[in-house]
Amino acid sequence: MRAAISVALVLTLGLLAVGFPVTVVDDRGREIVIPAPPQRVVVAGVALYAQILVDLGAVDLLVGVTSSPDNPPQVEGLPEVGPAFSPSLEAIVALSPDLVLGAWGEVRDRLEELGLVVLTVGQPGGWLTGIPDVLDAIRTVGRAVGRAREADALCGRISEEIVRLEAQLLSLPPVRVAFLYMSAPDSPPYVVGTGTPEHELILRAGGENVFADLSGYPQVSLEELILRDPEVIITDPAQVENVLGSQALAGVAAVKGGRVYGIPASQVVSTRVAEVLRQLAELLHPEAFAP
Repeated sequence: MRAAISVALVLTLGLLAVGFPVTVVDDRGREIVIPAPPQRVVVAGVALYAQILVDLGAVDLLVGVTSSPDNPPQVEGLPEVGPAFSPSLEAIVALSPDLVLGAWGEVRDRLEELGLVVLTVGQPGGWLTGIPDVLDAIRTVGRAVGRAREADALCGRISEEIVRLEAQLLSLPPVRVAFLYMSAPDSPPYVVGTGTPEHELILRAGGENVFADLSGYPQVSLEELILRDPEVIITDPAQVENVLGSQALAGVAAVKGGRVYGIPASQVVSTRVAEVLRQLAELLHPEAFAP
């Protein structure tokens, strides 16, 4: 009986290890070798990594995550290693991970010096600039944890929904949109320009970014925002009241028309990106989704 159990265990481990070692490319363009199927994964970056593992059915591999209000509920109760922008090296190492996701900068350097395998995806520094980066992140993490098939299926579902949504909006005139972040009423906002995931979502949702001549997340004056007079303003839900409470913006078309909406910034680059696109499209073009 014991011999049979031993044989079964060996066969099971052999099946699990099929396809390993796996080589993936990180945000630096470096090849990262995953020698065997990870069993102890720590997320030392943004909540996206934890969400990917949850959606791939691999949450059981997680032994630690960064502290974030954006973490999926399925990881509640797991040990936390500090915030994504400054995780604790000691807390990560104490969890004995065989794969660390999302670490960058000095923490990544120290972890690699200790011989730990670290994978960070996206552009240099772990930034994600749009939907292609999100899909690439899902596929890369999926391969790294032995869930390549599940990752491809998830990316397929996201892509299909995006194509379906865009098809509904093709013949509609674009709506002029400002996507911005305003920390307090009447404070100069940081607006979304080109080269950002928010800009891509605006275009795909049938909008026209009024700050498309700028790049990244520049800060602009309230006067400049008033001059561009967007029909719709999108911001984080926690900052909607800052926009509505701004006396200076009372005459802007979006404020006068009651079209200031909140979309969580964390969901813009997440596995929920197709759902966010639908939400944005419905806000810009409610006529296309009328029953």
